[in-house]
Amino acid sequence: MQEPNPVPVLDNESQQQVLRSFRVSRIILPVMLGIAAVGYLFYRQFDPAQFRTIEWGVQAFIWIGAALLLLAIRHFFYALRLRTLTRFSWRKCAELIVIWEFSAALTPTSKGGPFVMLFVLTREKLSAGRTAAAVFYTMICDSGFFVLTLPVLLLIYGPPMLYPGMKTYGDVGLASGTFFVTYGLMVTYWCFLVFLLLFRPRYAKIALEWLARRSFLEKYAPKLHLLGDEFTLAAEELHRQNWRYHLGVIVGTIGAWTSKFIMINCLIIAIVPSTPVDGGTQAFIYARMVAMFIIMAFSPTPGGAGLAEMALVGFISDYVPSGIALVVALLWRGMAYYGYLLMGAIVVPAWVAAKVYRGGKG
Repeated sequence: MQEPNPVPVLDNESQQQVLRSFRVSRIILPVMLGIAAVGYLFYRQFDPAQFRTIEWGVQAFIWIGAALLLLAIRHFFYALRLRTLTRFSWRKCAELIVIWEFSAALTPTSKGGPFVMLFVLTREKLSAGRTAAAVFYTMICDSGFFVLTLPVLLLIYGPPMLYPGMKTYGDVGLASGTFFVTYGLMVTYWCFLVFLLLFRPRYAKIALEWLARRSFLEKYAPKLHLLGDEFTLAAEELHRQNWRYHLGVIVGTIGAWTSKFIMINCLIIAIVPSTPVDGGTQAFIYARMVAMFIIMAFSPTPGGAGLAEMALVGFISDYVPSGIALVVALLWRGMAYYGYLLMGAIVVPAWVAAKVYRGGKG
C-alpha cells in the first residue's frame, strides 16, 4: 500500500475557492443583509417608549460584560479543541479560530467548513492524519452536540421549548416545521459520519471512489478522491488516540456551544432585568437557544446574516418585549458575528500573505 502524502493538498480550483471566501470585500453582503434585517425589525417592531425603559446602569453593563467574557471563554474552548486535535500552540490556535469564524461569517452555514479547515491546516503544514482527523472529528462533535442534547431537553421541557406559544408537537408552523426537517437532516448526516468514520471508513472510500467514476460527477472526481483518502486517514488517526485526546475534544465542543448560548441569556437579563435568574428559567432559555440554532443550521445566508437577527427576536418574544428585542439581537450579533468580521479583516490578510503567497504552494 502506498504511503499517503504527509501533507494533504487541495486541487487548485478548491484552493482558489477557499481564497475567494477569505476576501475582505465579501464582508459587504452580510453587513447589508444584517442592516436590511435590522431596518425591517426597527420599522415593524421597535418601540421608543419601551426603549426608554431600559435601565442602562451598572447592572446592565455587568451583564453585558459577562456576555463578552463568555464570548472570550467560547473562543478559549474552541482553541482548546483545536490544540487537542493539532497540538499547535495556544497562540496559533487562537489565530486559526479567528480565521474559521471569519470564513464561517462570509459563507452560508450549509457550505464551506470542511474544505476551508482542510486548506488552513494544510497551509500550517499539519500532517495528513491529524488534518483529516481535525476536519471530520470537528464535524462529528459539533453535530453530535445538537443531536444528543436535543432529545434530553425535549424530554424535560416539551414542545414550548421549540418556540414561544407552541403547545404540542403537532403545532407545525414555519419555525417548528423547519426545526423537524433540519433536525432530521442533522441526525442523518451525523449517523452517516459516525458510522463511516469510526466504524467502517473503508465503506466510505469505496462509495466515494465509485461516485468519482460516474461520468456526471466527473468534475467533482478530484474532491471525491480526496474525501475518500481523508476518511481513511482520519479513521486511522482517531483510533490511535487515547481517552485524553477524545475528552479534550468533547470538553472543547461542549464548552464552546454552552458559552455561546449562555451569552444570550446574559444579554436578555441586561436588557430586561426583571427576567428571573433562577436556574430553571435560565436553563429553559438555554434549551430554546439550542432549538433556534438547529433551525439555523442550514441557513442560506452568509453566517446567517439577517435571518439570525430576525430568528432571535421571535424565539425570545416571551421574555423580551418585541419593541426592544431588537436591542438584544444587535448586542448579540455585534459581539459574536460582526466582532469576528472585524477581527478577521485584520488577521486573515496577514495570514494569507504569510502562508499562501510567501509560503509557497505547500
